[in-house]
Amino acid sequence: MSTGALTLQRASVQGTGLAFHTEGGLPQALQDGCFLLAIPTGFDPGPGITLCREFYRAPEEGPDGTRAYRGFRTLEGVYFDREHFQTEHVLIDEPGRRRHFPRELITMTEQMGELTLLVLRCAMAELGIATALWSEITGGAVDGRGTHWFAANHYRSERAQLGCAPHKDTGFVTVLYNEEPGLEASVDGVWVPIDPAPGHFVVNFGGAFELLTAALSRPVRAILHQVRQCAPVPGAADRFSFAAFANPPAVGDLYQVGRDGSAAAVRSSADFLREFNEQTWSDRHADFGIAQSVGAGRGGLS
Repeated sequence: MSTGALTLQRASVQGTGLAFHTEGGLPQALQDGCFLLAIPTGFDPGPGITLCREFYRAPEEGPDGTRAYRGFRTLEGVYFDREHFQTEHVLIDEPGRRRHFPRELITMTEQMGELTLLVLRCAMAELGIATALWSEITGGAVDGRGTHWFAANHYRSERAQLGCAPHKDTGFVTVLYNEEPGLEASVDGVWVPIDPAPGHFVVNFGGAFELLTAALSRPVRAILHQVRQCAPVPGAADRFSFAAFANPPAVGDLYQVGRDGSAAAVRSSADFLREFNEQTWSDRHADFGIAQSVGAGRGGLS
């Protein structure tokens, strides 16, 4: 069941912060669990689009100019086939990107990663969390440590399956690029479309941030979302999307901030991720986002 598209707050980058188009936009975005962020001038999504169109193909299946974007299916721990859904994707951390990505793609992912950190800092400042705690409670993610994932998604329209499982992202902040409809959010138990907005990323908050702020008077919402089944369109390419994630490390603890401003570890990151994998994907990748493997280091993501 679905209804009219969700109306989201809109913001743009202004210096080292965010400028929302309406008063109270950031508090509302934290409550909504997501918002739209204007794509900064000079950002080129082309490398990400090429990766989404090519990563699942064999190296020889295309022109030499895009060869570096193909052949990812053979990389264990980097390529994931979601057997119960349309999606297949590349999930790769920063060290893996340096090994496997061409320079222009690394540059693009770094730009998106910086946006995840900007949003994370602005959100914690808005909530009044003491800056002295930021590094500890995010597992260093706010300082560029933690795990900074990048994912490229291809939706196989020939499959009569849901596009992507209903889930909350596991980390702190996700910055998503998409061009086609299909993304939906659960609002009061109803799946509501989040229509793509040209020139904007979709930013959403994840489970680690929801847990971190759960005891505060204004907790952050991690939005439950999915991608509906994507039907084939004659003459059109399959749906794609790509995203950058700011996540805590998989080895360590997740924290919660109290109303008195103190913080305490409340659960293991690894247990949190394994529970997510079991509930969301129900497939063979029990250590998705946890185990150390070729290209995908340690960390967590949805």
